[in-house]
Amino acid sequence: MATKIKMIVTDMDGTFLNDAHGYDHQLFSKTYTRMVTAKIPLVIASGSSYHRLTREFANQVDQLTFISQNGAVVHLGRQLLSVSPLTNALITDVLALITDHFAAGQLAQLAVSGVNASYIDQSMSPTNRAIVKTFYEKVIAVSDLRQVATLVDDQLTRVSVTFSPTVDWQAATAWLTAHLPAGLALENSGFHTSQIGLASATKQGALLTLTDQERVEAEHVVTFGDNENDLGLLTMTPQSYAMKNAAPFIQGQAANVTTHTNNESGVLRTINALLDQRIK
Repeated sequence: MATKIKMIVTDMDGTFLNDAHGYDHQLFSKTYTRMVTAKIPLVIASGSSYHRLTREFANQVDQLTFISQNGAVVHLGRQLLSVSPLTNALITDVLALITDHFAAGQLAQLAVSGVNASYIDQSMSPTNRAIVKTFYEKVIAVSDLRQVATLVDDQLTRVSVTFSPTVDWQAATAWLTAHLPAGLALENSGFHTSQIGLASATKQGALLTLTDQERVEAEHVVTFGDNENDLGLLTMTPQSYAMKNAAPFIQGQAANVTTHTNNESGVLRTINALLDQRIK
């Protein structure tokens, strides 16, 4: 007998999305219609901003729940449910920590995200701006990113740093982790990018709040992920799926591994297979 499904949660890049940051819209439409009929809500959990996520699901915004910025911001459709902001002092300290220790050439992209937008320094190259926009959509350049906390009116939640390919990424992130102010944590979001925010603001934490509110048991939640920032999702339920394209370490933490990769619509194919089991 198939285990009951009351909620499906998926990461985006490397999981739901293919390597070109797209997905099969026709297959999604058919799959989502089946989910709606079965009364199974879909939660999008990503390190990206809410604005980027709503761009990807423009036709379903009002029906989806969005956990963005690795759990720091949660929306129910267009309604803001929760925010885990950093203080201005912490934002300033983290930016100083990064820019004082690493040379400009070692940082491919440096951005600060909030509820309203994501912010970059006006000196960032057009190429890197385009990359940031891919993941954050609403991007605003400021005169001095190190002073962003005093330059914008927003609840700032995350500092994202992408290191240049020449940098020893593991060594760089280890150094950052060791020197972060108390209460903060660094998470790997893939693509040599790390996000720094409140240690309490995670995808798993945001999801647990949602499941508590909806009275959904963890065993009835299906989760999909491919990276370190998905481990909380993958270890919380016996219906978790690491992607076939995920690293062996990630696969080892999940209850299941998808048969297909992100480039083969692995999430959607798995969901359809699970829905088929429900009606047998």
